[in-house]
Amino acid sequence: MKFVSFNINSLRARIHQLEAIIEKHQPDVIGLQETKVDDGAFPLD
Repeated sequence: MKFVSFNINSLRARIHQLEAIIEKHQPDVIGLQETKVDDGAFPLD
């Protein structure tokens, strides 16, 4: 099982970096810190 932790410091500003990390490492679990996004605005797709 592969875990990735990413202090993203604003999800909307770094969504492309997150997508690249997912593609490169193919983690089973991702921990995101400092997303700075309200629950209703979190991109689920």
